[in-house]
Amino acid sequence: MDRSSSSLELIQRRHPEWIENQLRWRWLLDSVEGGERYRNAVYGYDRRGLPIRNLVRHKREYPDPREGMGSPSFANMSSDFAGTIGEGSHGIQSTDDDYELRRARTPIPTFMAEALDTHLSRIYAREVRRVGPEALAIWWDDVDGCGTTIDDWMAQTIAPLLLTLGQLDVCMDHPKAPEGESIETRADVERLGLDRCVAAYILPENMLWWRIDDATHRYLECLVLERHELDDRTVERFRHWTATDSTLYDEEGTLLSKIEHGFGRVPIVRVFDRRKPRANNIGQSRYESVAERQREYYNRDSELILSDSTQAHPLISGPEDYVQSDGTIPIGPGWLLPKLRVANGSSVAYEGFEVIDFPKGASESIRENMKNIRSEVDRDSALVHREGREVRGQSGLSKALDLIDGNNRLAKIARTLARTERILCDLALLVLHDGADPSIQPLEIEIVYPTEFDLYTASDMARTVEEFQSLVRNAGSLPTTEFLMLSRLLRLCLPGMSDRQYAMCDDEIRSHLEGTSESTRTGRDRNSQSNF
Repeated sequence: MDRSSSSLELIQRRHPEWIENQLRWRWLLDSVEGGERYRNAVYGYDRRGLPIRNLVRHKREYPDPREGMGSPSFANMSSDFAGTIGEGSHGIQSTDDDYELRRARTPIPTFMAEALDTHLSRIYAREVRRVGPEALAIWWDDVDGCGTTIDDWMAQTIAPLLLTLGQLDVCMDHPKAPEGESIETRADVERLGLDRCVAAYILPENMLWWRIDDATHRYLECLVLERHELDDRTVERFRHWTATDSTLYDEEGTLLSKIEHGFGRVPIVRVFDRRKPRANNIGQSRYESVAERQREYYNRDSELILSDSTQAHPLISGPEDYVQSDGTIPIGPGWLLPKLRVANGSSVAYEGFEVIDFPKGASESIRENMKNIRSEVDRDSALVHREGREVRGQSGLSKALDLIDGNNRLAKIARTLARTERILCDLALLVLHDGADPSIQPLEIEIVYPTEFDLYTASDMARTVEEFQSLVRNAGSLPTTEFLMLSRLLRLCLPGMSDRQYAMCDDEIRSHLEGTSESTRTGRDRNSQSNF
């Protein structure tokens, strides 16, 4: 093994775009995963040395600097330092700390996961048509070497990560030869299945540094962080990819292994949902606004929980004479609070106790704000409105116009996924051909995702059809104008169909209007002749 200053310098490289975005990527993944990881995730430390979490700390929730490092309250606050991502924290949270009370009791909202699941379940509810050469069809049956089909791999792994992050790196290579096996001939390669293609994804936070070709945007070289499982621990390794080989280093820069490949390029491709306009190799998540509102909802919900908890234990105002020197109030048998006797001449009176009622306006404002945030999440995700909202009174055609945006957004996501699969198929063929450029071969690869989605309920669809038929029955006086209007309305009611299907529907509408218009003119002519 060899170690040099150059290899140590190599594994310490970090791309400026990685430095700028790596915390954002981790936050987006935490927003989808939710649970304890979202609750305990740390994204750095503020100027007072306390961790920055998804739950924002109020000014009054910071420790009093006059109390010093050794004070009990500061010890409670600094307990955050002991928590790490994924580590449970309920056991260390103090009941007299409002921030820890909010963090422990507030449930994690799942807006981002709900939006992803809703969109992808609609898209993958219909069959994706794939046509390709035999080698690619075999790879589609097992894309990762574990028996995972392309349908499962895309729907359960690649699509959620790509849409969450806006980008994803996919690496493809031949399987690693089993230990103790000697590879001498092509027959040995085929016998052990080493000519297959195995795909794996790389999270953008683990793609530490890269250099790309300006023309093709392909990687010329890149540095990937890998985590290897040993018998008793997990260690970090760094793999440097070039167009000819991959080299593995440990955390000290020691060379562990070097494997040559004949692909002619780095077998890693970064696929995008959308690109950030001011970055060269960074994607833009379409669900980022949902994640932002999820965090705001989480913080407002925590305020509401704290407010309700405080109001459940009201303050009591009583005579000062009963307060002892240690701040306690004596209570008699049966938890009886004694009344202070006040004598004024011949008259005797008793001091009374009263409960201080909390104002409710602030909590009601928070509840209203939370409803607005939930509605904004639905609007950003183009989700179908749920039962009980204001759209229940809409007619069938009105709801059809409301859902057109949802179909268009799903169609855009479907096109992104189809484009992603096409790119991955090209990379898989590159590996399967051992570096031969598959573009020079007459290969027919076709990836077709659905573009129309059933966003109606049965009653909505029936009401829409009934209203459309009513419009058609009453049409015929202005055949040209009514044809244009009905044709446009048809596309709004049935989005995502092919041009051929729309053309057939247009022919039916035109034929009906021409027949109705002719009947109307004939009837008018007969009436005029009769009157004459």
